[in-house]
Amino acid sequence: MNKYCKLFGYGGVIWGVAFIVISIFIGFKVTSQIITQGITTLAVLITAFLLARSLNVSTVKEMLKYSFSWVIVGLILDAVVTTRFTGWSFFSHWYIWLSYALILVIPLLAVKKER
Repeated sequence: MNKYCKLFGYGGVIWGVAFIVISIFIGFKVTSQIITQGITTLAVLITAFLLARSLNVSTVKEMLKYSFSWVIVGLILDAVVTTRFTGWSFFSHWYIWLSYALILVIPLLAVKKER
């Protein structure tokens, strides 16, 4: 798989997981924000970690390059797609920004330590 697919495509996968999980909650009319935010964040972080681990990256700097691009892809897709459903107030929620920060940081746990 080429580098650009991993840089940008993985960001789309992470965003897609969040979109699907939220869509399922909406479809089943789950209204508890604690449940929806918690499970969606957990699903996104697990996805980000597993994708990061598949990269076999050995430096924090290199991993940050990937995770930063994933955050940018998520921001763009949220601006283009999510705001059509929720409005721009979507970006005023603290947990959205916390999720972006975690997507930036959690992949660092997958950096392969060289011995």
